[in-house]
Amino acid sequence: MILIGFHPETVVLIVALNLGFQFFVHTRMVRNVGWLEHIFNTPSHHRVHHARNPEYIDRNFAGVLIVWDKIFGTFVQEKNDLVIDYGIPKPLDSWNPVTVTFHQWKTLLSQALSRKPKTFRQRLLHLFGPPAYSDRV
Repeated sequence: MILIGFHPETVVLIVALNLGFQFFVHTRMVRNVGWLEHIFNTPSHHRVHHARNPEYIDRNFAGVLIVWDKIFGTFVQEKNDLVIDYGIPKPLDSWNPVTVTFHQWKTLLSQALSRKPKTFRQRLLHLFGPPAYSDRV
């Protein structure tokens, strides 16, 4: 951003504000923030994003504004009667940061290049389709 003309102070300020906001949405202490729940990503919305419960998979992608999830149909409200199971559907057996970062890329490529998808379109859907696509083929 600095290279394309933004003042360094502005870039540092925005990064610091975003980091503070991300710290806020990653808490389990805040249940509901009232009317702000309709516009912004909140701790409640973000808990859904990190859940591996089947009804929460592929939901609430918002960084700051939850309205985008509402517009694109990926929004789900956190349910008070459902305990959130945090994590990914198939847990990793590694703490290696390289493995953690790239394991899904490896999985996508191996699925797309395997014998299972019969058409070029199916191969592309493994790479660019909904995350649950691989389970349906």
